This record gives sequence, C-alpha cells and structure tokens, in this order.
Amino acid sequence: MDHAGQFRILTLGNFPVLIRNLWDRVAVQGGFEISHLVHPAYDARRWPADLRTNPIYFFADDIRKVLDLPPGDADLLAALERPGVPTIHNMILSDRVVSTQPYRDALAYATFLAQRCLKIFESINPTVIIGSFDAIHNSIGLAVANQLGIPWVTPLYSALPGNEAALCSSLSPASQITFDRHRESELHSKADAMLAQFEGRKLVASAYVPPPVFSARYVLREVPRQAGTLLQVLRRKRLTRYLRFNEPPKSYSVGAMVAEATRLRKNLWLAKRRSLRVAPPSKPYVFFGLHMQPESSIDVFAHFFSNQERVIELMARSVPPTHSLLVKLHKSDTHNYSNDKLSRWSRYPGVELVSPYANTLEFIKSADLIFAIQGTIGLEGALFGRPVIMFGDSTVKLFPNVTTFGRTVDLPALIRQKLAEAPPARSAIIAAFAKYLAPYYPAVFNDWSIRPPDSQIVDFVKLIGRLTNYRLALDVNADA
Repeated sequence: MDHAGQFRILTLGNFPVLIRNLWDRVAVQGGFEISHLVHPAYDARRWPADLRTNPIYFFADDIRKVLDLPPGDADLLAALERPGVPTIHNMILSDRVVSTQPYRDALAYATFLAQRCLKIFESINPTVIIGSFDAIHNSIGLAVANQLGIPWVTPLYSALPGNEAALCSSLSPASQITFDRHRESELHSKADAMLAQFEGRKLVASAYVPPPVFSARYVLREVPRQAGTLLQVLRRKRLTRYLRFNEPPKSYSVGAMVAEATRLRKNLWLAKRRSLRVAPPSKPYVFFGLHMQPESSIDVFAHFFSNQERVIELMARSVPPTHSLLVKLHKSDTHNYSNDKLSRWSRYPGVELVSPYANTLEFIKSADLIFAIQGTIGLEGALFGRPVIMFGDSTVKLFPNVTTFGRTVDLPALIRQKLAEAPPARSAIIAAFAKYLAPYYPAVFNDWSIRPPDSQIVDFVKLIGRLTNYRLALDVNADA
C-alpha cells in the first residue's frame, strides 16, 4: 500500500541548491507531499522563481521590513527547553553567526524564530518535519516540534562508508532511528569486509582540503568569483540589520570580507613556517584530533566540549607524564589556526602539535589511547582496536574498546584504566561495527555542490519510505 500521499513532509531551513538538487526530485520520485520553510536568509523576493513547484514558506515574507525584532520572550523560550532539546543558551552558542551578536539581540531573534515556527507548524500540521543539525533555526524548530508533538528528524550522513545516511530524532548522532532491529545480523559480512578494507587502506573517510591560496592559478581562478561576491556584498548592505543573524559579516560588509581574507591567508602562511610533528614518535603517546570549527559535529553534537582549547587543557591535566599528548591540527581548518593559538596550545604540559597534513591513521595505529569529541577519529580508533575515550555522545560507544567521558575529576583514573585495557577481539569489533552500520542505508553523498545522480535519489526515496512506514506503524499502534 502506498502511504506517501498520507505523509506530509515539511523541510526546515534549506537553501535553494538543496531543494533543487534533492528535495524537489525526492517529491517527484517518491510521490511525497513536501513543503518547505526555507532558510531565514531568504524571502519571497530573493527566492528563485523556478523553485515554487512545492509550497514555500518564509520566516520573513520581506526581510527589508524586519527592522525591529520582537522583544526577547524569555518565558516562551524557556518553555521550549526539555529533555532531548538543547538549552536556549546552547542553541545560541552553537550558531556560528548568532553567537557573535549581543545577548539581548540573540534572544530577540530566537523569539522571532520560535513564534514563526509555531505559526507555520500549527498551520501546516505536517506528519514529520525534516531539519538539519546546523544553525539556531533548526534547534528552535526541533524544540517547537517537540512542544507540538510533531516528529522531527534529520539525516546523518556517514563518513565510513560514504553515500549512506541514517535518520536522527534529535540533534545528537546517538539518536539514530533503527528501522530494522534484526539488520545488524545481516550486516555481519559487510562489516567484516569493510573492516578488512579499512585495515588495508582501501576504505578511508573523505575530508575537505582547502586549496593552495598562494598559488597564482588559484588567485586568477578566484577573481571572477570574488568580484561577484563583492557585488553581492554591496547589494546586501541595506539588509544588514536582519542578515547579521544568519550570514557572516563578510556577506554584507566589504571591510569584513577583506579582513577575513587577510586573516585566513596570514594564518596559512604562518602555519607553514611552524615546526610540527609529521610522524609518530617512538615514545608512548596519546592522540587527539582537532575538529574543524565552526561545525555541527562539535558545536551541535557536543555543546559542552565545543571549546577545544579547554578540552586540550583538560586532557593535558589528566594524562600521566609517561605519555605525550599529540594534538593533530585539522587539515580542513588550517587557515583558522593563528600563531598565538598554536603557541598557547603548545605550552600545556606534554602537548605536541601534529601537522594537519600528517597521516592520521599512522598516529592512530601507534597511539596507546585515542581521545575524540565526535567525528571520524573515534570510529577509526575503535576499528583499529585502540582504546578510545569519547567526550560527546556518539554511536561509536557501541564498540567494546570505547568509553564515554563522565565526570571531569574522574578523567585521570579513566585514562589509566584505558591505558591498561587489553584490546578487544576482532570478532567483537566486527559485531559492534555491524550494529553501528545498522541504522545507515544507501542515500546520497553529503556535498550539495554536486547534483546527486538519479540512482542516489532513488536510494534516498527508499530511506524516506522507511521513515513513512515507521511513523505510520507507530501511529497505528498508538491508535490500537
């Protein structure tokens, strides 16, 4: 029986490229009834005319008229806080743009988003809301959906393997929905084969690497794009009072754009002149890989550990003097590491910095212990059988060699315990890997600059179809 027509989907916070490349195609292919409350940076005037096949809603019908936001309603916002939903303060601090605004203005903007979500959600009454992990409008949307009793989900795209996705019911990656509880037994052979591929370096996690910004070819290639960006900046100048909540200053300020470009290039130039470790040492060490930031995997998934310098200090205070703490810079974030920041990190006891271009897997394989806030390094350490301590809540904790961080004062004892821990059997790693993979299904690759092929759209439709059947089954059981 086809339930697609009974299943009303509202997507939240999407840009035109995502609706064009994914959701409009999913609606056609799957026969789903899909409407969109789009990203707050868009209004009816700025939204592309060709993307109105499905109903479109805006946070502001004309952002030129949103000059004065409503006063911050602390009671309204506090009423949205509940288990499974971030606090309003975490929502603010997790948003890379809103977190830069004065607190009073941030509360006003959060109130504006909450009031609009309440109005739209009650008007449409969707069967499910599909959001994402990024930005305050999604976390506010989750909170409002919870208050109204509307299911909210978001896709979580896998790093190993690529082109697969799970659906999460909250802003934690550990909230993945398991559609088939028997699937892990079916994936045992796949997990075994993938582990062998991983060990043989035939399966690796992809990562974005910034282009060589000092090359003449790159500079010449970027001239037309940067000219277009400058023109957009000038056009957006009059929208500053509203756009300051959802676009970085460089999007509407020429001075900010120039200052940001200068800062990034200076950091890259200085980083190349620092002496950083490129190979594992012969002496014992523990290993920690920095996250790219801002990024949802740390700012949203692990609110209380998003201050990575604080995490480095916490580890340095807890690691015994028998081991060095090797901190690897993230190759996608090299341009954000200032000389002052790197010098400050190096001064913590036992800390050595690792080049962002060093082979991460070599450091993981030889480490006596792996630290991870979130992300792929924790998974890679678990697959290699190394002891792992995860700071954030993650499904990597399914592996027998992974322990989730508890109280701060207990970390030194936990580290000593993990350093003395015997490695798990390979069979135990395979069993945990199969369980880890169970919520993931073939979907699309998480790079929206590339239009997914039709075969991936078909796979994504099947994933949404599983959600459809799952939700309708829950509703039938509830009625019974």
